[in-house]
Amino acid sequence: QWTYAVAIYRKGHLHCGGSVISPTRVLTAAHCVFGLNLANFAVIANRPDLRSGTTGEVLGVASARVHPDYESTGLHDVAVLNLTRPTTAVPIGLTSTADDLASTHVGGLLRVAGWGAQNPLGLRLSPVLRKTTERVRNARRCLKAYTRDIFDPTLMICALGKRLKRFRRPSIHTSACTGDSGGALVADTPAGPRQVGIVSYGGPLCGLAAAPTVYARVSASLDFINAP
Repeated sequence: QWTYAVAIYRKGHLHCGGSVISPTRVLTAAHCVFGLNLANFAVIANRPDLRSGTTGEVLGVASARVHPDYESTGLHDVAVLNLTRPTTAVPIGLTSTADDLASTHVGGLLRVAGWGAQNPLGLRLSPVLRKTTERVRNARRCLKAYTRDIFDPTLMICALGKRLKRFRRPSIHTSACTGDSGGALVADTPAGPRQVGIVSYGGPLCGLAAAPTVYARVSASLDFINAP
């Protein structure tokens, strides 16, 4: 189900997630790339268990494109990495505008996966790829948590998973967390899985009910992503 999921390493450690969108291109978050030396990056594909050093592929990053709006406004948290050689990982298709409208309505169920933290404080990265299902939340919830200066519902998706019973106060839900940035938020459409979002940011605690996770909306950046 997650053939396209890649781990992005920086200086030998998990830095972010990403998704293969073509044999030589990986989609990730702009904040995972902006201002950093790509020589320190490696993309690991086809390795759901990062402890298994003999499986999968380790690929270099030849160049990267960061959405031009990100540097000036912080919006469009989207970047494309160009790999030094092709990967055999099966890519994920990107959403169309129609798919986006049909999949990201309030209450819609979407999937996300990554090797990020397993604790709301952003601790304990996972050695194996883990997944959860998130429900699209009303944009008002993210506007209240992050204000209109930070959250733009036309460019972002507000989502949160099921409540975890072991956390009583504050209320914590399943969610992407530290280390999952740049990973794919996926909708299961009649045409197959399509990436609708990119893990972007969250509240002071991962999965906090009052501060859902925010994903960059892929359909709002398709021209940039598809540019040569």
